[in-house]
Amino acid sequence: MKDFSLEKAFMAVKAQRFEEAQGAYETALSKEATVEAWTGLGVCKIFQLLQDQTMEEVVYCFAKAKEVPEADIKEIDTKLISYSSLVIEQGVVYCLSLMEQIKQAQKAATNAIVTSAISAYVAVNAKSLGGTIVSSGVAAAAAGVAVGKLADINDAYTAGQLTINMVDEVEKHLTNHLIETDNTEELNKFLNRSKELQKIIEDSVAENTISEEWYNTYWVWVWLLLFWPVGVYGLLKKYNVIK
Repeated sequence: MKDFSLEKAFMAVKAQRFEEAQGAYETALSKEATVEAWTGLGVCKIFQLLQDQTMEEVVYCFAKAKEVPEADIKEIDTKLISYSSLVIEQGVVYCLSLMEQIKQAQKAATNAIVTSAISAYVAVNAKSLGGTIVSSGVAAAAAGVAVGKLADINDAYTAGQLTINMVDEVEKHLTNHLIETDNTEELNKFLNRSKELQKIIEDSVAENTISEEWYNTYWVWVWLLLFWPVGVYGLLKKYNVIK
């Protein structure tokens, strides 16, 4: 009979209660080390990379899964790559959405409105991004990446840097862990996509940084009315008359 802790963990992951799921998988592991329990624990941790978990812990869990007698090494590696791909894709999507919200809020040019708009956006999107697991393991449970620290950020640069760091951490640990693997093609696809996503974030940060300059907002017209020399300087910057 299947350990109820594993069933409980599955349901918690499906409901995006990752801490509860983590505890259930740990309980199952205290009884018996199984591939399902170790990979499940790793999945709980990878979904919380933007929160308080690390890719080092994730890799450790998957490495322990491969130590279980008669474990299917290739399947475990495939699962790790699949979940890693899912996490960086969802993390980047959330970051880009958040930066767009920041950009729109900053058009109002007050910190209070920016903070309010971001708080509302986070509230609407709850604590995580919806998605569908693209691998077996925690058997196609519906889950998403915990937003974590991104929920407390209200500037594009910091949001972008946090996300880039997360993607970079996943890439480095995955590469080091899978030095020898039968999943070379899948790993290479992941690495190529990882670079693409980092470039997308970098470009978006650069674009938002430009748009956030005061002379690209309505403040340039306020300065033109209040103190025209500053306003004129802003207009010259706005239209690239001066660098």
